[in-house]
Amino acid sequence: MNSIKLNSYSLPLIRDIGYIHDSIGIFRHPDRKMKKINVFIYVVEGSIHVIEEGSEYRINKGSYLFLRKNKSHWGGDLYKPGTKWFYIHFYDSPPSESLIEEVEYKYYPQSSLINEDTYHTSLSLPKHGTVTNDNYTESKLKNLVALYDNPHPLRPLQLSVQTYQFFIDLFSNHIEDQQESKNNYIVNQMIKILRTSENKLTGEAVATSLGMNYAYLSTIFKKQTGRSVNVYQNELLIEKAIEMFKKNEGNVSEVSDALGFSNPFYFSRVFKRITGVAPTTYINENYRYQ
Repeated sequence: MNSIKLNSYSLPLIRDIGYIHDSIGIFRHPDRKMKKINVFIYVVEGSIHVIEEGSEYRINKGSYLFLRKNKSHWGGDLYKPGTKWFYIHFYDSPPSESLIEEVEYKYYPQSSLINEDTYHTSLSLPKHGTVTNDNYTESKLKNLVALYDNPHPLRPLQLSVQTYQFFIDLFSNHIEDQQESKNNYIVNQMIKILRTSENKLTGEAVATSLGMNYAYLSTIFKKQTGRSVNVYQNELLIEKAIEMFKKNEGNVSEVSDALGFSNPFYFSRVFKRITGVAPTTYINENYRYQ
């Protein structure tokens, strides 16, 4: 398994965090099987050789490795003299009883609407990777070690929150590195076209803008974003509708007409499907401003 999954709805629960320096290279990674503990290792200087259930890893300067709980891992070669590294030992959060299905978080520009299912997702980090900014990474890890050594009563919660933010940064950097692929580039171009259009576009219009076949475009769009082109455009329209309601720029029928919906009843169905509430309910529950 080449990735580590973190839940978007829960925090890593920290057991301990530390920094170690083997100046003369006399140690190797311990031989162990930690039943409940996941391990994160980041090397500042030198090199660490680790084997996890037959898979071999060398963690060099500026790179990291996740080791999963309940899997045997052990050291190969002795540490290179002068090796310095940070480690984080953490538990998984208890699973959510309300979670029915977990899907991968989709890293693409979205509307400003945040739906509940956004949090029923997971983040896949590479098991072994290299950071883009080693100075920034080392600074964040030093802060975590300092917080771990601080006797503040809220230390466990603060550690979990800040470690989760650190892991999210790793995830973001990894995904951004992948955005140069052909399919990601095409989908980002489609999103740019959809977001800058004043009106809802037909599939043919999108295909013409890119000079490509729409069946192919719609397939990769759904695969990469988890949404159809039609659903994505509806989310953008409902985002505009909410902004209009906040500014008192019309009632349900007027906003529906302004956004090009065929009738207010269809607009209300789309609005409720996306936000979870009817437009009249949303208007009554939220602030409005001039």
